[in-house]
Amino acid sequence: MALIEISDLAPGIRQLLFNRPDKLNALSTPLMGEFDAALDAAAEDPEVRVIVLRGAGGKAFVAGADIAEYQGDKRAAFIAYQMNSRRVFDKLERLPKPVICAIDGFALGGGFEIALCCDILLVTPDAQLGLPEGRLGLSPGGGGTQRLVRAVGKYAASDLMLAGWRMSGARAHALGIAADVTDDLDAAVLKRARACLKIAPLAQAEMKRLMREGADAPVETAKSFEQEVLFRLYSTADGQEGIDAFLEKRDPAFRGA
Repeated sequence: MALIEISDLAPGIRQLLFNRPDKLNALSTPLMGEFDAALDAAAEDPEVRVIVLRGAGGKAFVAGADIAEYQGDKRAAFIAYQMNSRRVFDKLERLPKPVICAIDGFALGGGFEIALCCDILLVTPDAQLGLPEGRLGLSPGGGGTQRLVRAVGKYAASDLMLAGWRMSGARAHALGIAADVTDDLDAAVLKRARACLKIAPLAQAEMKRLMREGADAPVETAKSFEQEVLFRLYSTADGQEGIDAFLEKRDPAFRGA
């Protein structure tokens, strides 16, 4: 059985399904290997425009790491797993294509860290998100402390991590992490993904990079980066096609060039 089930929801929309429902889709070394390879394949496939992450079983997106792999003071293996997870999570965050994360049930620990690497989060009202590693005497290791504080600020992040709370889907939406709260994730995913298909792929990739890199740059520097990107996009075939299509009142035919 594949630990990452790969399917195409519609032309241009690739779904990667975390497929360990008996373990609430907990992350393991073999699963991370399949996830890494699936991300590479989606990134390299020119037919894939949008990536969707889901969890199998309806009870969890990803309920964290498989704690059984940690037991027994296996320091070298533990460090290797954490370093590899950080590399894969960073790869996910840097993908030039939009990534939609659809969460029902638990998204805890590494599962929430994966979600924080994505671009658009969709959640059900009863979703539970959090970074409860402190309850194990540990701390997040896949970028959770840094991405969460940048997403919601120090005080909301502190409340979630230092008290070990789980955040509901509604709370995630109120804090601006989730784009929508819905009982119908299937419909919400397709609606967002089809909207993403209408945006020029080069523009999407550049806007993702600007948001990621500009957040930690001085604002004047970031604004200069932004204009450099705009000027470059204007001279692309897609930039000119978008302008022509708007004036001609037709849908643009973007080619990623």
